[in-house]
Amino acid sequence: MNQTDFEINIIRQHWIKDDGKDDKEDLCSHGEIYIRIGTEEISTKDSDSWTLSVTGLYLLRSLEQDCELNQFSNQLAPCCGHFMIPDEDRNNYVVIMGCPSGIDWKIKHFNEEVIFESEKRTKGKLAFNDYKKKVIDFTNEIEKFYGNPKDKIVPEDEFDKNAFNQFWAEWAELKTKWK
Repeated sequence: MNQTDFEINIIRQHWIKDDGKDDKEDLCSHGEIYIRIGTEEISTKDSDSWTLSVTGLYLLRSLEQDCELNQFSNQLAPCCGHFMIPDEDRNNYVVIMGCPSGIDWKIKHFNEEVIFESEKRTKGKLAFNDYKKKVIDFTNEIEKFYGNPKDKIVPEDEFDKNAFNQFWAEWAELKTKWK
């Protein structure tokens, strides 16, 4: 196994319109990210734009569970997450569906380490506490850009409203658990 680490950083964040204005109707933050597993760069400034708020939620989930490819009905860094389904059987959990484009990798917990594997099978690892810090820093940066979710213009439809609220309730629950 390659003994190098894992890196994930937000390069730039924006709303889908990417016009420099705060878009209260856009429910997801988007942007470019740098991701490296071992020596393989799987996303750079020249890659596409990804849905960062969804990536943040998935990374928070990965602090307590292993992730296989397409673990959450989507990639860990999806192109889009335009359809959220509230899970009526679980409190504060939402399934997010998007298009087939995105970046995915595996995450495995072993003892006090986290092992990463790209789709090309490049591997890297980090101590769990180092990974947790990267995830918390990543989500803090999203929150700083996103602002208060209560300030968003959420569709009136009960289904969509419930999904949006579950997304942010799960986010807050996981952030509190891992701080």
